[in-house]
Amino acid sequence: MSSMRDDILVYINDNLVDGFSSSTELPWQKDGKALYLMNFKYIYVDRPQTTQEPLYDTLDGLGIVNEITTISVYVATDAKQLPSTYDEQVQAIKLGRFDTSSLGSTQRISIVETEYEGDALVTKVDYSFTKII
Repeated sequence: MSSMRDDILVYINDNLVDGFSSSTELPWQKDGKALYLMNFKYIYVDRPQTTQEPLYDTLDGLGIVNEITTISVYVATDAKQLPSTYDEQVQAIKLGRFDTSSLGSTQRISIVETEYEGDALVTKVDYSFTKII
């Protein structure tokens, strides 16, 4: 049985556009600098983070909750010379929310955030999968 992270990595590898690559490494930091900032145009997928939010509380303590699993994907590019395929790659990453082992999810969304770090444009895509348990 594969994990959501593995499924996303397979999806990204199958949907890379020209000029971009993926890494199986986690987006850890080396000497205080994120790995994706040292390797422009490499896509990194983080480990899933899970939270639970009450949906219905019952007196017997057997309430229903939304379990939300979030997986972040990072890619950095040179902000001064944005690759011509940047938008296409970000769009492909966003669509990965449909191609995972998140069967039973009642909601699948992807949120894209960008920020500048020095001369890098860092793009973060958060996949969020909600399941009622």
